[in-house]
Amino acid sequence: MELSSQQSGPGLGERTARTAVVIFLLLAMVTLAFGLGWGLKDLSGDDAAPASRVAAANSGDTQEGDTVGAAIINEIVELLQSQYVDRDTLDPETLRSAAIQGIITALNDSHTQYLTPEQLKAGALDLDSSYDGIGASVSDTSGAITIVTPFRNSPAEEAGIRKGDVVLEVDGESMAGWTTTEAVERIRGPKGSSVTLKVRHTDGAEETISITRGEIPVESVFTEPNLEVIPGESGTALVDRDGKPVSNIGYVNISQFHDRTVSELKTKLADVQKKGYIGLIVDLRSNPGGLLQATVEVADEFLDKGIIISEVDADGKTRSWEAKKGGLATSIPLVILIDGGSASGAEVLAAALNDNGRGQIVGTRSFGKGTVNQLQELKDCGDPNGCGALYISVGRWLTPTGEQIEGLGVKPDIELPMTYDEYLDQGDIQLFKAIEVLQGK
Repeated sequence: MELSSQQSGPGLGERTARTAVVIFLLLAMVTLAFGLGWGLKDLSGDDAAPASRVAAANSGDTQEGDTVGAAIINEIVELLQSQYVDRDTLDPETLRSAAIQGIITALNDSHTQYLTPEQLKAGALDLDSSYDGIGASVSDTSGAITIVTPFRNSPAEEAGIRKGDVVLEVDGESMAGWTTTEAVERIRGPKGSSVTLKVRHTDGAEETISITRGEIPVESVFTEPNLEVIPGESGTALVDRDGKPVSNIGYVNISQFHDRTVSELKTKLADVQKKGYIGLIVDLRSNPGGLLQATVEVADEFLDKGIIISEVDADGKTRSWEAKKGGLATSIPLVILIDGGSASGAEVLAAALNDNGRGQIVGTRSFGKGTVNQLQELKDCGDPNGCGALYISVGRWLTPTGEQIEGLGVKPDIELPMTYDEYLDQGDIQLFKAIEVLQGK
């Protein structure tokens, strides 16, 4: 999966349509939901919950269960259909789409997204080992479709897409006002096909980039730095500020959390054990998250006790996941690297390790994605082709010390911003600091 976007404010015509026909949807289906989007892989449960069923009120009826005034809205729709001067323009699919987006917009929840039956069949929420696309995750919290991170060795990265890029156009068409699913449907595509993105880099420069889509492997654990530590000089080696090889410190980069992440990590940690390093750098920068179970199991490899994460549900009840003994790296000193692209599961892991005293965090405040997500399939719309689904926020994650992640992120112990220009000029200063912390400098 890739890409997640934010909707811009609707125009006057769309607002009018939403206001007039919001009930059109309510009479057919309504379970408010949460949107993973196609890309920023959120910390989610591994199993989809069954759909909640919502009874629709009959026209003119004021039943006790009609909590949203569905009967009144139905009457408005009937009046539109019978008397509206341009009633020939009242296309059912257009009204349905406008109604859905109107409801989601009213939630003021940037994560909420409706998925059509076609999008579900196309694998909108798959966490498979590979998929066809450009290999990038995006976010909409800034008000525009913004690259959170291009995936490692992906077509997007190799073409020059950078973290923080704002995507302005796709194949010459403006992305203003696009929904998550519209953006994903246009940007993803078969391996070997091409897509052209116009982006605005963080320095304000605009660039049009053609990308040939590829098969994106979902390998998630690496022992070589994601960035060349000293650009143009160090290659894949771990080096210090002076360019000297660092042989007494291990390095693992976890790029996301899927069903094979734990097995990949165990293989890498077994090698760390053999080499007797004095410390280990856990690089979670630009990690957009993934599966809850994988995140918890990864944390377990570094912890032998303590709370990993707690969930507070809609009823205010709290459930916690605790570490178990038996991890491969429960005593080696750690430094955790995070940045603004570290989201969801990456934030959970960073906070779990830090709050349990396993290591300091270096970098910048993380993304701030801390909702618990559940896929809710819709079944009562009466369409034999399916009703689609909603991804619903059903709770909030809390760190082991009880801090909320949503909207706040995880704050580093050592705040150290690094711009792209600083990286080109000075090298990976965040990684240098991590090395120095572990070496006691």
